[in-house]
Amino acid sequence: MHIYDYIIIGSGLTGLTIAKKISQETSNILVLEAEAVAGGISRSAVMNDHKLNNGLRFFPATDVSTKALEFLNEVLGQNVAADRSENLIETYEASGFKRFTGFGEKAPEFYEQLSYFLSADEYKLNLQPYEWIQILVSQLQDKIQTKSIVTRFGFEGLDSEKPELTHVVVNGSKNLYARNFIFAGPVKDLGLLIPDDILNARAKAKLKKAQAWQAVGLDLVHSVAAEKTNLLVLNGTTDDDIGPCVGRFSAAVNGSTQSTSQWLSFVDSESAEDTENIGMILKKIKRQIKRAFPELSDAIIKERVSVSPVISGSDLKLNANGTLAKVENLWVASPQVNSYQNLLGALLQAKLILSALGFAAEDVTVSQVEESSHVEESTSGEAEIV
Repeated sequence: MHIYDYIIIGSGLTGLTIAKKISQETSNILVLEAEAVAGGISRSAVMNDHKLNNGLRFFPATDVSTKALEFLNEVLGQNVAADRSENLIETYEASGFKRFTGFGEKAPEFYEQLSYFLSADEYKLNLQPYEWIQILVSQLQDKIQTKSIVTRFGFEGLDSEKPELTHVVVNGSKNLYARNFIFAGPVKDLGLLIPDDILNARAKAKLKKAQAWQAVGLDLVHSVAAEKTNLLVLNGTTDDDIGPCVGRFSAAVNGSTQSTSQWLSFVDSESAEDTENIGMILKKIKRQIKRAFPELSDAIIKERVSVSPVISGSDLKLNANGTLAKVENLWVASPQVNSYQNLLGALLQAKLILSALGFAAEDVTVSQVEESSHVEESTSGEAEIV
């Protein structure tokens, strides 16, 4: 019976980053991915025969994000970011385009998810997030096992004070054993995988009811080039519960007359179960694009829709080192449990878990991350990450 040193469950940015760092110390690791392709929501997409990010991607330029990128540079062995520049955010009103200065008293319910894009500065990237994934997958290819759905956790000593996770059951039949386990999948799945002896019915109910958010993405190819390539927040005058969208147009490449735009809005996971709600969000995004960019809206030649798995929102009690309460060899690396959002949260959670395991050069504690990870509105009404 083979026993791995580490089994990492989930091959998104967090899981792969952790796996790459650990693989420098031990090759006896395994990454399990439920889908047919590794990479999670950060894997590449293809439109018009060109690879692009799987939805709108953005990296804020703050002190915390600078350290996160330095960490990623070290893991990948490449310089990810180029210039730091002002994040000029505009919105559109009846009088035309104007600087976006905040939502005032009408902030959307998913403000925390949207606020990630409202940093005063941003990093322009040398390598796009899908390229980060490509590098990691190429370096870990022999350690990634796709189409592997973890259906149960196997424990010893469930009636003791410190039960030990010994193996996971994959696809309902195959047992895989390890000394340590790192869970980087959706947090709600733990409610199905952890027995009641460890996570009681009350905790599972709380986990299930926690409000969680998913991203609704719309990627478009336009037959004409766009003049604006800065970030845009569009909402118009519609008074509804759908909320605004954020997006941007890409610059034309190699003299092409075409352009690409990527847009995001958010939906709570309960509402996402009804495809009609997704359709309403997409209709509103298109309506706002047409209002602000009528020529580009009429010149759409291809479109791609994506709905992410749950990307934020959890109510799970963890130990200070990121392990699940009572289980000393199960670390929860899901970005959902991190106070930061999006790509930044994914990298910070990876760094936190690696620090707890002794693999990162710089220690990061849960309290340090949480203390520096809130978003406020500045006195000018412009959102800032502080």
